[in-house]
Amino acid sequence: MSGSFLDSSAVMASLVIPGEVICAYSAGGVIFAIGLVAIFLRGDWQKARGFDKLILFGPLFYGAPLVAFGTEHFTVTKTIASLVPAWIPWHLFWAYFVGTCFIAAGLSLVTRIQLRLSSSLLALTFFLFVVLLDAPALAHDPGNRFTLALTLRAFSFSGGALALAASLNEQWRERARHILATTGRYFIAIPVLFYSFEQFLHGNHVPAIPLSLVTPRWIFGHAVWTYLTAAVFAIAGALLLVGKKTRSAAWLGLTVLFVELVVYVPFGIVEHTNLTGIDYLGDTLMYCGTILLLAGVMPREGQRGESSFDQLSHENPADITLPKPED
Repeated sequence: MSGSFLDSSAVMASLVIPGEVICAYSAGGVIFAIGLVAIFLRGDWQKARGFDKLILFGPLFYGAPLVAFGTEHFTVTKTIASLVPAWIPWHLFWAYFVGTCFIAAGLSLVTRIQLRLSSSLLALTFFLFVVLLDAPALAHDPGNRFTLALTLRAFSFSGGALALAASLNEQWRERARHILATTGRYFIAIPVLFYSFEQFLHGNHVPAIPLSLVTPRWIFGHAVWTYLTAAVFAIAGALLLVGKKTRSAAWLGLTVLFVELVVYVPFGIVEHTNLTGIDYLGDTLMYCGTILLLAGVMPREGQRGESSFDQLSHENPADITLPKPED
């Protein structure tokens, strides 16, 4: 009798989800739903062909986790504020301010309202994260591969937003636009190659972004997904770095989306009672969105300068249409 009571108590405890986890999942889910509806209402899905359909989800995959992370600035504020360097005043203010900006930017990405402004500020924000947070931590412990992985992750997030911002600003000259888009490509290609190397060396750790989490033994396939991701990263990363067949970034995004579904979604379900689950789940989905943002602004083969996001420069979302499919 007492054993049954203890078992039922354990089950009930596992069903209790903290408020900060509910807020994060709810906010991210709402933004995801808004973005999904917008894609169909604008007719983008019907007009897109092939990989362009997948690329449509780039802003959505980037924006929904960004909003979820933004809510954490309001629910676990003290933890977030503790990450602000000691020499910067008003730690709580910056925690709330950045959280507000994340939520506003995520909404902008999925609705395309003030998209140029939000993507530009996101690129700047994540670059500042590297300068103010990640680089000092890396300098303090240069041998820590996980710190380096986090630093390169922030570079990637900055690069995806930078590539999108460059493609949307008609006021920039073509040369300046090309330089910014190329910078975004390097910001993503270099981390991809490093991640590939790390995943080949440490196949027991989670795939895509090689952080400290070891892939749970109950995940079907276990280390197979990490080695598979490492192989795709090595090929696609090299092509991106040299600027050849840059639309292969779409395959890279598809690979990250695949491991998101087979590894991180099950992990998020099991770890539903804490922020660890949604942090890894959202982090990888946002990384997938980053890569798809880059894929969307890379020139099509045989059509130099034309990309999937070239016509996103209109301020009015109703005026936005995708390029015609390739013949």
